Amino acid sequence: MGVVDDLFRQQQVMAYDRSFWENAWRELAQVYMPSASHLYDYGGGTYALSGAAREMTGLAANPTAVSRGRELYDATGAWAADRLTAGMESLITPRAQKWHTFSNDDPFGRQATDLEEEWQDRLRDYLFSARYSAKANFSLANQKRLRNTTVFGTGIVYLEENEGRRGVDPVKTPFFYKSLPLIECYLGIDAFDDIDKNIRIVEFSARAAAQYFKDTGGTISEKLKTKADDPSQMEKPVSLMHAVLPREEAGEYSDQRRHMPFASFWVEVDTKHLVRSSGYGSFPYSVTWWEQTDGSAYGQSPAMMMLADVKMLQVMNKSAAQAAQQAVKPPMATRKGIYRERLNLNSGAINVGYIDDQGRAMAQPLLTGADPSFAERIIELKRNSVREGMYTNLFQILVDNPQMTATEALIRANEKGELLGPSGAKIETGIAAGVDREVDIISRKGAFEVGSPLEPPQSMVGKDIGVSFTGPLARLRRMQELQGVESVLGPAERIGQYDPTIMDNLDTGETLEIAREISGAPRKMLKTDDEVAAIRESRAQQQEQQASMMAMEQMAGAAGKATPALKAIGDMRRGVAA
Repeated sequence: MGVVDDLFRQQQVMAYDRSFWENAWRELAQVYMPSASHLYDYGGGTYALSGAAREMTGLAANPTAVSRGRELYDATGAWAADRLTAGMESLITPRAQKWHTFSNDDPFGRQATDLEEEWQDRLRDYLFSARYSAKANFSLANQKRLRNTTVFGTGIVYLEENEGRRGVDPVKTPFFYKSLPLIECYLGIDAFDDIDKNIRIVEFSARAAAQYFKDTGGTISEKLKTKADDPSQMEKPVSLMHAVLPREEAGEYSDQRRHMPFASFWVEVDTKHLVRSSGYGSFPYSVTWWEQTDGSAYGQSPAMMMLADVKMLQVMNKSAAQAAQQAVKPPMATRKGIYRERLNLNSGAINVGYIDDQGRAMAQPLLTGADPSFAERIIELKRNSVREGMYTNLFQILVDNPQMTATEALIRANEKGELLGPSGAKIETGIAAGVDREVDIISRKGAFEVGSPLEPPQSMVGKDIGVSFTGPLARLRRMQELQGVESVLGPAERIGQYDPTIMDNLDTGETLEIAREISGAPRKMLKTDDEVAAIRESRAQQQEQQASMMAMEQMAGAAGKATPALKAIGDMRRGVAA
């Protein structure tokens, strides 16, 4: 019994567990994601793994994503899903901002020094530069992951270390991202409901598969090699299994990376040929949920909650379209057995014989009396329900009320943070796992060694750091805290007009630091504690010097005033003596 057979058996069990989700995914793709992978359209029902990938992934014979659009009568669901995806991206990972930083990963540890914070910012800046380079593909992969999260409840990104990828500088781009269709992945969880296993069934062209394993290491079968070298076969798809699982579950299979905590196996599905055996220092998949289901590797989404309403909209819009068509072009009724020719209803057409001798029409429209406008009002109510269920109304605040005051905007922002905060926190957890893997990759590439531009200060050597999100959603969660700061500063300023000593109660430096953190301003805009101390010491010395000079001037002035009086007293003494 070899490792390949073990992997195929594990995939069968995981496929059965996942089968209960697949019907929901197909329905969701139909109305929320017309452009989703055609893999979601398969019929399913077989997991015997006879060797054909279509039985493992349910691959459809022909792409059917285009046909979904023809079956949609209302695009509210798809529009709301796109709006929610864009909104969550702008709140959690906005492209124009640095949406996370690092902090000491010890809740009871001391606060980071200015030198440590500057190094953490330098590390953050490098990762953002590498992450958002064109060849890292983070932006596109992250957007697809968030769309899958908002629609299917689960989003998956594969973060691969750059090891020999053609045309990619391993220093500028040490890693790259790829979003994976959920239907390709069979996920497994550990005892703490964390993802620690993924068996993925993926298709490459024969040529692409041969090139990939030539660049990254691996030995393809002779059958695949022959196919990749044949011009008539090289573009045809081949199916591969990529299994990543904890090393202790991988079996006793020798390879050069047995010290890695996660084992990796690439297997050709048809031939069951083991192409490559390797490992990862950290789990290479970053998984995000909208709301993880207890005891399951998959999550639920707001799109699932609103699926019935979105499907009802399809029925209602179809009926409304039919009613409108009947109102504009109603069916016609004629006398039976007399007129055999079809009525010509074109403008200006002449229909001979459709008026009797008394001038009465022999054909007339069948009017049902249906009011399409009534149907439209009902449909709009249902659309509003979908928009609210998909949180679209939260992103329409300034559009609906452009004259909103600053106080109203702050209250609305706080409300948005409270409503989206729980789901956003789950998404941030998955993204943070990806950032941790980035740090792991560059660490093993020597980024933190002595002499490196990212060499940490001595006080940070051997210490763990954690990801702290600083994007708009993280700041929205703290809006109430900022409201509290402002509500205290206002009365303090008014009282200070009558009693200036009241300001002695405020730690103005700490207050400014809190406002900076919540607003997301960079740390380097403020001086370090040492620089502030030096400025205060210099100011104190200047004040002391000024005070000494003023005292000397006062003494000199007093001495000048006393001189005439002393002279008069001296003259009087001399006169008495004479």
